[in-house]
Amino acid sequence: MACAHACSRLCWHSHTQPLVCMRTLRQKLVLATVLVFSLTTLAILLATRVVIVDAMSQQSSRDSARSAALLSSALGPLLAQRDLAGLDELSHDLVQRGDFTFLEVRDSNQQLLSQAGSTSASAASLSETTLRVGQRNYGVARFSLDRGGIEAATDQILGRMLAICLGTMVLAALLLVYWSGVLTRSLTALRNGADRMAAGEQDVRIAATGKDELAKLATAFNHMSEVLSERFTALESAEKRLQESHAVLEHRVSERTQHLEQTLDRLQLTQDELVEAKKLASLGALVAGISHELNTPIGNALLTASSLQSLLRETDTSVQNQTASRKGLIAALGTGQEMAGLVVKSSQKAAELITSFKRVAVDDASQQRRRFDLLSIVSDLMRAMSYGLKHSAHAIELDIPTGVVMDSYPGPLDQVISNLIQNAERHAFGPNSTGLLRISATLVAGGQRVELRVQDNGAGMPANVLEHVFDPFFTTKMGQGGSGLGLSIVRNIVHGLLGGHISVTSTVGQGSTFVLDLPLLAPLVADSVASTYAPL
Repeated sequence: MACAHACSRLCWHSHTQPLVCMRTLRQKLVLATVLVFSLTTLAILLATRVVIVDAMSQQSSRDSARSAALLSSALGPLLAQRDLAGLDELSHDLVQRGDFTFLEVRDSNQQLLSQAGSTSASAASLSETTLRVGQRNYGVARFSLDRGGIEAATDQILGRMLAICLGTMVLAALLLVYWSGVLTRSLTALRNGADRMAAGEQDVRIAATGKDELAKLATAFNHMSEVLSERFTALESAEKRLQESHAVLEHRVSERTQHLEQTLDRLQLTQDELVEAKKLASLGALVAGISHELNTPIGNALLTASSLQSLLRETDTSVQNQTASRKGLIAALGTGQEMAGLVVKSSQKAAELITSFKRVAVDDASQQRRRFDLLSIVSDLMRAMSYGLKHSAHAIELDIPTGVVMDSYPGPLDQVISNLIQNAERHAFGPNSTGLLRISATLVAGGQRVELRVQDNGAGMPANVLEHVFDPFFTTKMGQGGSGLGLSIVRNIVHGLLGGHISVTSTVGQGSTFVLDLPLLAPLVADSVASTYAPL
């Protein structure tokens, strides 16, 4: 109970205001030792008292038995003779000698015959014996013995034991204070050494005296300090080398970055030159197509006009010579009207071709956004590309419904479709083969978008080509006129300016299909951004 009370008080103090005795290991050891010795002393004292009390009880029982026998042999005959005077005198004499503190004698009828000594003793502490002579009972004697000496001796023994225990406890506490001081000094030295190492000091050593555990701990600490010092030195050296390597690496990275920037600039310049060259090539093909397409109607018109001029000259000569007949004039007039009609038709056809070329050229050059009919601009594009298509022996089918009106950029869209057609002619079909190109369109997403498909039935593409088909400078015709930029530019235009998405599926031997998912209303972009998508 005392230990629990002390612990509860210690815990209470530790929650409200920390006790000084609990701050150091030394004070904790002293407190623990005092508590152990206190509990041990208390246990020893309690055990000793129990032993002494038990011994006193046994001794008292033996003394009471001897006293009862003495009283029975001394007082029994006097009581049997009814010598009351002698009985009373002997009773007082026994009490006065200190053998008894109280003594009374009663006959068999419980009549008091004699009483001596103090009667303060309780009935429970009185002993009683029967006074017999032979087998006859003459009365009883009640008495109490003097136990003051035994109790005094007991108290003296307990006092001396307490003094010995207290002295032992004080001596043990002093020894504990001394040895705990030795222990804490060693631990303090270890802690100070650890603090110095934590502060950055490397060469830290502490004194290691003796051969006990503390000395071994100090030796281990010194060894650890030495190892750490060596490792710190190695780390500093490695850090220095790392910094030097880092500086060299930074210099190399800077040089290589500069070299890469120069390489990228050259690549960009080369790409621009390739784009310009492709523009010129496309322009040459367009001019050749225009020249060829215009050659037929203009040639027909010129030939017919020449024939008409000859007819008019002959008719005029006949009229001047007055040799012309009415029938001849009517025939000449009919022939002239037919020739004039042919000239008009040829001129109208040339005008239509020039209008289509002009519309395509204006769209490609201006990059302006406007509303247009999808079927109309694709048809104009097919007429502009008709010269090249006539010489390719490939058929083109259009399956585009009327009324698909877009608010977008017709020039870049023409460029995308023409690039896909030229790509199919160059890669999908062999030199002597004939193929089919099909351009179809379908409204999707509730009429908000159009899905434009450019499909061929050519050779198709394997998987390793298909996954790189939109990569810049990727071509399967390297060294044969292919730049590898066509489909990359197509993807950039579709994903950027037109605000759509392009994908491709292909099966070897069956052909390829390019699918353009385009919004009818293209996203708004700045004119400077639109101008970057230059036509090829």
